[in-house]
Amino acid sequence: MRDVYIYSMVIFQKYSNLIEQHFPGFKISCIKKVGEGDNSKAFLVNEKYIFRFPKKESVKQQLRREIFVLPKLKSALNLQIPDFEFISPQINFVGYKKIQGEVLSNEILQSLNKKQQVSVQKTIANFLSQIHSFPLSDLQNCALETMNLYEEYVDNFENAKKMIFPKISKNKREIITGLFTSYLSNKNNFDYTPTFVHNDFSKDHILFDTVNKEITGIIDFGDIAFGDPDYDFMYLLDEFGEDFIMEILKYYQVSNRPVSRNKIHFFTLANKIQILLTSIRDNDNQEIKNALTGLNKCVEKLALKK
Repeated sequence: MRDVYIYSMVIFQKYSNLIEQHFPGFKISCIKKVGEGDNSKAFLVNEKYIFRFPKKESVKQQLRREIFVLPKLKSALNLQIPDFEFISPQINFVGYKKIQGEVLSNEILQSLNKKQQVSVQKTIANFLSQIHSFPLSDLQNCALETMNLYEEYVDNFENAKKMIFPKISKNKREIITGLFTSYLSNKNNFDYTPTFVHNDFSKDHILFDTVNKEITGIIDFGDIAFGDPDYDFMYLLDEFGEDFIMEILKYYQVSNRPVSRNKIHFFTLANKIQILLTSIRDNDNQEIKNALTGLNKCVEKLALKK
């Protein structure tokens, strides 16, 4: 345990030194790690600031996009988003004041009364309406990519047939084939004007004040792009269920709810396929097992809706 403690102290000192080296007027009294994924490490500094350290060059490119886009977006939103006060040279790290709140878990949502849940749904609908209606002309020089879901899903389907179908039952193969074929052949699924999208809009990125019972902010805009606005509902369906999504769509005032509903269900399936394909390519047996379980559950749910 002592070795682990010493190692942790060395790591914390390393990141403290980096921050103070680039911002000598900023003195650190305490630091603790609050998150780490494949892309970044995040630390809470002085109980007030979040500092993110990219682990890959590609993540630095994502941060550059955030640095350009978020100041433009801020004035159009009712919710707080990260406001980078500290940007190191070469984008080796960034820092912003912590947005108060905790992740909006399903447990928190279920603890709310009906009026409070409706307020959450309306807030999410309003946020998505605001980002999806943001003028693209204001983002022309921000190096945002335009998602091509048709090409992406054609490619994923072909890879799924080679790499995933041997691992699942004939019945599930037929269900997946039917859902991909139905989505890709329906022109209505691609009859949309690309908008600005968060592109990773999950519960982990929605912060909630459990005292005042309200959403306080949205974080992690690293995957921002231009694309299908319905895509931003995908993770919420997986995490909170269809009834929750349908209420949000009502407040969002989507033009064709049945089409959006079917697309969002398909996006959830396609995301499970993508996760499993990545796990297979990485040859990570535990992740393959987890992803396969997630895919099977998703297919079973979709089969019941047919």
